[in-house]
Amino acid sequence: MARPLPVARIVAPRSVAVVGASDDVGKFGGRVIHYLQKHGFPGRLLPINPNRATIRGLPAYPRVSAVPEPPDVAILAVPAATLEAQIADCAAAGVGACIIITGKLAEAGPEGAALQDRVLAIARRAGMRLVGPNCLGIFNPVGRAMLSSSLALEEENYAPGSIGLVSQSGALMGTLLSFGRHHGARFSCCVSVGNQADLGLEDFLEHLVADEATRAIGLYIEGLREPARFRASLHAARAAGKPVFIVKAGRSEAGAQAARSHTASLAGAFPAFEAICRDAGAVVMEDPQAMVLACDAAVRLPRWPAPGLGLAPIASSGGSTVTFADMMPGVGLRIARMAPETRAVLGRWMPDSHVALPVDTGSFHEGTSGDGLAECIRAFMADPDVGAVVVPMTTQPDMAGRTALFPPLAREGGKPLLYLMTAGAVGDASRAVMRAADFPFYDRMADALAVARALDAAAAGRVAGDAPLRPAGTGPASALPSGVLTEGEAKRLLAAYGLPVTREAAAATADQAVAAARTIGFPVVLKGVSRAVVHKSDLGLVRLNLRDEDALRTAFADIIAALDHAAPGAAEGCVVQEMARGEAELFLGATHDPQFGPMVIVGAGGILVEFLQDVRMAPAPVSAATARALIEGLRVAPLLHGLRGRPPADIDAAAAALERLSWLAADLGPRLVELDVNPLILRAAGQGAIAVDARATLKKEETP
Repeated sequence: MARPLPVARIVAPRSVAVVGASDDVGKFGGRVIHYLQKHGFPGRLLPINPNRATIRGLPAYPRVSAVPEPPDVAILAVPAATLEAQIADCAAAGVGACIIITGKLAEAGPEGAALQDRVLAIARRAGMRLVGPNCLGIFNPVGRAMLSSSLALEEENYAPGSIGLVSQSGALMGTLLSFGRHHGARFSCCVSVGNQADLGLEDFLEHLVADEATRAIGLYIEGLREPARFRASLHAARAAGKPVFIVKAGRSEAGAQAARSHTASLAGAFPAFEAICRDAGAVVMEDPQAMVLACDAAVRLPRWPAPGLGLAPIASSGGSTVTFADMMPGVGLRIARMAPETRAVLGRWMPDSHVALPVDTGSFHEGTSGDGLAECIRAFMADPDVGAVVVPMTTQPDMAGRTALFPPLAREGGKPLLYLMTAGAVGDASRAVMRAADFPFYDRMADALAVARALDAAAAGRVAGDAPLRPAGTGPASALPSGVLTEGEAKRLLAAYGLPVTREAAAATADQAVAAARTIGFPVVLKGVSRAVVHKSDLGLVRLNLRDEDALRTAFADIIAALDHAAPGAAEGCVVQEMARGEAELFLGATHDPQFGPMVIVGAGGILVEFLQDVRMAPAPVSAATARALIEGLRVAPLLHGLRGRPPADIDAAAAALERLSWLAADLGPRLVELDVNPLILRAAGQGAIAVDARATLKKEETP
């Protein structure tokens, strides 16, 4: 058996056979050979058609096995009924790889899936690789190998570039190629992987990471076959300095609302996917077109200096700049804070009362001028709090002439300049100026905002986080039961990893509860215990701040009655706990994702955790610095730093608890179904944190 053809040779073959070739460009095979010729394929083209002697001026062959030498790649655009025989012929001929455009296989039902399995088996016996089936092939502008039937190839002159793209949707890939070309984006290699019977997204991602021509990578993903390999490739891309921008289809989880715990509700497939991408420095986006624009900006614009910097909008339209500024907070961006030196420059061109961001150059003393605009942009480029300058241009005299100012200013200043042409077709001359200058432009404010947000996130992902180091006194816990743990059992598990938990004692009777409270010290908390109950407070099974014995006895009777009603036959009495107070509450969670392994979650705590959806997730274990960064990334983080005279909360203690919880998750591995700590009460800075409630579900430990 010959050694399998490497991916680099598949995307840049020296010879290509087109099975189903035709002179009719209305047919798949006709378009494939037409596009290969149109875009200047430099290798040998081999049309395969038993009914023709020549096709498009080339000698035709009745079958692939009749070709004098085995082609590197065969492209098959044939009916599904003939596919198996054609694949067998390719295998017999020694073809290196087949690109199968043919659809109606595994995606069409059991019969199609069986056919796909047979085709794959034939290929594997011969050492022949497959791309697809149900794909639209490969676009390689660098090697002029347009191995596809996509109508996007009707466009002229796909110049080689530096954007690599892998898509699990063929039609979307063609659309993105055409969309990118409109904006001046240029691609190195684009691959539609289809059903991924053999080669898949992970294979081509590895190729793009290693490919010298590729400088930024875009991925449209519907599902992963090899999550660990995918994750490793993202880390390799970061090490290679190649930003990766991703759109993931299927973000929602219909079953999440029925989850039995906060962790299960919040840790769906998409949040876990997003967490491992963020951990590897990749940026997850919502819009595939914005993803292409972000890739293009990463390639053609100066690099975003550092994460968290502000934007400086400037234009001759107050309406456009203010509207843009109003939209920024919704995507997590902010207006820059001008340095005194920047203010001084602006003050030379406009009244002091108008020196502010966003800048309306219509307020210049003598109206908008090219010199004033250029000097202000240079000042912004030098301002340490400015990450990028944004120019949202509206209709005005000499738009094209004014547009020509911006590319040199951006290159001189060394920071991104996002040029936004909002004027529709009347702005085409300005767009032409940008294309001629090899500079990106945007037609919509939403696109420019998405690109700015993506570049800022990519800047944050450029540097790998600290390697996690196991803290002293972290487990492992022994003799853990399987199934749903009681709060006490879950807290013992937490304590084994050094997480601080409340003092407590079990009580089967009111007298035992009183005795426990005397030992712990009033005021106390009383909780009902049952493995059948998830959220105790929802059922009236939690009583806080019980200050004396009478209040405790009354609460005990009420809770026992509520337990008998909520979980008949499953009640396990009550537990008495110390009454903990603090400055803030967080939620901590841990789980084992079936694709990505152990994960930890932190979010706003208390009864509103699922309602607020203010959470961050990361693969476990995490370092102390990463744990703190996750907490600081929450929307409630400003509250933790103190508000309206309240002291700041002990974020360091919360980060330490999250770090320790991450090692618990890593050690338990697949045994851990879910674990909630809610709330973790944060005392004032320097005074620690304490877990006041916990719940966990464990699988039975597998015996070797």
